[in-house]
Amino acid sequence: MAQMLTTETLGALIDKLAIVDLKLWHCQELLFGRADVPPSERQELEAKNTSLLSQRAHLIETIDRWIAQAIEDPSALVITSPQNKLYGRFRTDVEL
Repeated sequence: MAQMLTTETLGALIDKLAIVDLKLWHCQELLFGRADVPPSERQELEAKNTSLLSQRAHLIETIDRWIAQAIEDPSALVITSPQNKLYGRFRTDVEL
């Protein structure tokens, strides 16, 4: 399998998917759950719904490829930019 070009972690991809799903849920709630939405807003909601569905499909495909790559070659998924968190003795707002 060709190396993925994404530097995203699985957690970051799932986070993005959750956000898109939440936006999609609200969009569809307005689009399909309310009859009082004006036609101009309905067209805007339909466009957003289409865009969100496309984003969702792309994220699911990316997650599937990420998992397949992790199974095939786990060493290729090394995080090259680890987060450096400072706790305890490195904090300046706490007296030791």
